[in-house]
Amino acid sequence: MFVRRLSAIFAFVALFLHTPPINAADIIVPVSHEISGTQTQYQVGPHDTADSIAARFGEPELTMTLDNGDDTAEGSTVDIDSRHIVPPMGDGIVINIPQRMLFLIRNGHVVESFPATVGRPDWQTPLGSFYIEARTKNPTWHVPPSIRADMEDEGITVASEVGPGASNPLGKLWMGLDHGGIGIHSTNHPKSIFRFGSHGCIRLAPQSAQALFDSIEPSEPVEIIYAPVSVAALDNGEIYLESDSDPYELGHPDIEQVREAARNAGLENRIDWPAASQALVTVEGIARRIDLKWKIEEAVNHSSLLP
Repeated sequence: MFVRRLSAIFAFVALFLHTPPINAADIIVPVSHEISGTQTQYQVGPHDTADSIAARFGEPELTMTLDNGDDTAEGSTVDIDSRHIVPPMGDGIVINIPQRMLFLIRNGHVVESFPATVGRPDWQTPLGSFYIEARTKNPTWHVPPSIRADMEDEGITVASEVGPGASNPLGKLWMGLDHGGIGIHSTNHPKSIFRFGSHGCIRLAPQSAQALFDSIEPSEPVEIIYAPVSVAALDNGEIYLESDSDPYELGHPDIEQVREAARNAGLENRIDWPAASQALVTVEGIARRIDLKWKIEEAVNHSSLLP
């Protein structure tokens, strides 16, 4: 969402003046050395749904494993896998559009990671280097005519200005970027997180927005990148690949581009390439292990469970 009164034309021009055209050849496969998230179990609460659990943990609904099929009944158990590859960027905020994840980097390591909602394919979040220009509590949303028209097309009536309170889609916190009214903000609808569903802004759950707001500095750098496929080589020897969707249709790297990235990083001979190919084409949106040792370790673990 935008918070300044920009016409649709000015918003469109501002976006493309800042973001140069990208084609498939420009999409690289970054090689990182860190992943966020974990594998755990979660007991479904009385108001939980599949999409609210996905929003909370940053795991696609299709990869969640429930102990009783597709039923998210209260008291049932969900196996959560929220592992994501952390982009190899400098300190500051990093947002990877295909991942729908925001990372806070300090001293070269991730200290916080949050599921996020980013711009729709027809209303894209701009890519590039920015910084936090403003931090505001209890913001007022000045609704641009372009967004009002879009919402009215969907049957939603909205005023030209929405003050602080429960009806404000910006929630209680606004972290504005130095670009065309785009910002990172909270929400009054937490179940709407972890989607491609905003008017260009980056939307966080209230508790995530509060944690970020309390952790960032004035003029905090922000990098918004587009990496549908990433590789991570951890210090313990494990290697992961994460394959996300290509929502803006800028290009999804193929296995040869993954091989080139692995070769350049000295990893090619340590990877189980059939496993890497499977992880690439299934596009699960979760970091999957692809090193040669993982099958051996899995077999050993399985044999230890046999009578």
